[in-house]
Order: sequence, then C-alpha cells, then structure tokens
Amino acid sequence: MNSQARVVKTFGQESFTATEGEKTFVRYKLLIPILAVLVGVVYLVVTYWNELEKGASKAVTTGYGLLLAAFFSALPPVLCYVQNVSKKRQQMKLQNLEHFPVGSTIFFKTAITSIDTTKLVVDADYALPMFLNFLLTLVGFITIFVGYMHLEYFEDSTVLLGGFNPPVDAAALILYQRETFCVVAMAFVGSYVYTLSRLLDRINNNDLYPISLHYYTARIIIACAAAVVIRHSILVFSGNFGDVLQDKLSLDGSQLLLLVGFVIGFAPDLFIVAMMRKAFQVIKVWGVRNDPQGSELPRSLPLLMIDDLTREKIDRLNELGIDSAQVLARQNPLLLLPRLPFDLALLVDWISQSQLYVLVRDIGKMMVLRDNFVRNILDLHIRLSNEAARKDVCAALGISAETGAALIEQLDDDPSFLRLRELQTALKPAKA
Repeated sequence: MNSQARVVKTFGQESFTATEGEKTFVRYKLLIPILAVLVGVVYLVVTYWNELEKGASKAVTTGYGLLLAAFFSALPPVLCYVQNVSKKRQQMKLQNLEHFPVGSTIFFKTAITSIDTTKLVVDADYALPMFLNFLLTLVGFITIFVGYMHLEYFEDSTVLLGGFNPPVDAAALILYQRETFCVVAMAFVGSYVYTLSRLLDRINNNDLYPISLHYYTARIIIACAAAVVIRHSILVFSGNFGDVLQDKLSLDGSQLLLLVGFVIGFAPDLFIVAMMRKAFQVIKVWGVRNDPQGSELPRSLPLLMIDDLTREKIDRLNELGIDSAQVLARQNPLLLLPRLPFDLALLVDWISQSQLYVLVRDIGKMMVLRDNFVRNILDLHIRLSNEAARKDVCAALGISAETGAALIEQLDDDPSFLRLRELQTALKPAKA
C-alpha cells in the first residue's frame, strides 16, 4: 500500500482510500475528451489552412481567432476544478471552535454537518456536462471569430439570419444577415460572460452540480434563439425601439441592437416574456396574469440599512447569495464564518440587525429605535421583556403594551431568533 494512502474507519471497519495521486488522476482524466477535441481542431486547422485563409483579411487573424476560441471554451471546465480546494480550510476554521461553548450550539453542529456533507470533488458525473458546454462554446467562438470574415457565408439566404428578407438585392441581403449574425454573436458573448460569473459564484458557494452545467449550456442556446427573434421582430415593439428603428436599420439602430443582443445573453427570460406578451396582445389571447402594481409589491429590504455594511462588504455577501436583509436574517453565522473575513460577533450582530429590520420594516421606526439604543432584535427582546422599558419601545413602534407582550411570545416561537440568541449567549465570557 502506498504510504500516501489514508485509512478511514467506517462503521467500525477499516477501509483504505485511494492515494492522492490516483485521485488527482481520476479527476483530471475527465479533461481528456476536451483535450482530444482541441487536438482535433488544431489538426483540422493545419490541414485546411488554405481554405480558412480564403476571404479572410489576414491569416494571423484566423489563427488568433482559433486560439481565442480554444482558450475561452476550455476556461469553464478548468474553473470547475477549483471547487475541491476550500473544504479543508472551512473545516479547520470551525474545528478550532469545537472546544469552546460555541461548539455545543445548534448553529455549530449544523455548520459542521453541512460542510462535511458537501461534495466538492469533480467526478464522472461532471464529464458529459463539461464536455457539452466546452463543445458548444468552442463551436460558437470559432463561428464568431472565423465565420464573420468570410462574406461568402452570408450570400445565401437562411431562415435564421435572413428572416423574411427576399434574396433580391444581394448586397442588402449580405448586410442584413451580417447584422443578424452580430446580434446573435453579442447574445452568445453575453451568455458566456454570465456563465463565467455564475460558475464562479457557484464554486465559491459550494453549489456546483452537473445539472448546473447543462443549464448554462441550454441557456446559451436559448439566448441566441431569443436574439434572432428579437432581431427580426424589433419593429413590433413600441417605445424607444420604435423611435430609433423605423423602416430600415440606421447606424444608431444597429448599435442599439448590439446592446440588446448582449443584454439578452444576460437575461433571455425577460425578453422571452416580453415577446410572449406582445404576441398575446396581437392575437387577443392572454396566457399569463398581469404583474401587480408598484404600490402592491412588498417593500424591498436592502442591506445598506444594516450598520457598517458598506458596498464592499455587501458585494462580498452577494457572492454568497445574500442580497437582502430578509436573506441575511435567516443565515447561520457559523456557516458564514469560514467563508468571510469577519469576526463571529460581528456576523451575529449583522444577522440580529437584519431580523429587527425584517420585523419592523418601517425606516422611520427603525431610526427611532436606534435613538432609543435598540440596535437589533436581541436588544428589542430585552427591552420588551422589561416591563419598565416596554412602554417606550412600544411607543416607538406605535403599538400598545399588550401587543408588545404578545410580540415577546412571537419572538420566543421564532426558530431563527431562538438559535441566534442561543449562539449569542454561548459567546459570552464564562463567569468567574
């Protein structure tokens, strides 16, 4: 047995794991199909270089485009291997707290269990999703970087690029189809950028699954299809589009379409919904309900209302999927501790403030409570539990003393508040 092999005990029996070298080989052998495709592309480029060079402005442009296509398409699969690095660091940071009173809290036990059960290793389940995503992006970037330079590709009318435009005026048809091609290319690039950003967020949050890669692959296709439809039917939409795009696409209109194409790559669902509603209006068929009015929507709870949460700290929380006080109020601080460079007491204070903000919501009442030294939900519970101080707090909230007493019972039945209070109690220094 190799000296690097580890022995683990499972239900009283000893079993041996594979060596670190073997596990590394098993993980990285999933990249072999991707490398094989890249080698095949290089072989085809060398074999048919003379054909690829025809119509291109410069041979270097073609070669550089193929190099960029290979790099961009191989980047997402390579990023997937970053997710198996952070688990040990998170476990070590939590294990240092195990011998303190914090180690006996529900939050601590939940955090340990959550990290231990997290699967952070790229295995065979990821092979097909990574390969399909790589293949689609490789074909897409090769088409964008190489195909645009060959005008002969746009001489024949196609249903996707040409739409209803008849092949009467050859020059006009080529121009129209190249413009459509550019819009689709911008949607492809926008969707690729979105995929990279979401992929990094999921890796950072230990939330990457094989189905995620399938989702991003399908999303690129959907974005390109939506961009084609928007390109051919943009004049149907009213507003600014109708002002800029009249009978023919002007230069400004073409630039606007490029911007629209890139945005479609980021949010194709919004444009698909807009197209559906426009189609329903035209044929007098209503398949969806109207959106609620602005006055009927629930009030947003931005993180800026929390003390000392600057834009930089909010961006760091956003990387973990925490984008509002409502989400922060339900977080486990011991799960955030290993992944954020902040003190545990500070995380508890932020979450406690968020719970107060979610409960009160009214900014004016929040400011009055702060003037009365009630900064978070723990302070509010202490004040309401004190009969002498309850009157002032109830007056700040605009409720009666009886409602304040019922609010104490309401908090005592809130699992998030109870777990937070338990952790806050465990953080107190031991009495002499």
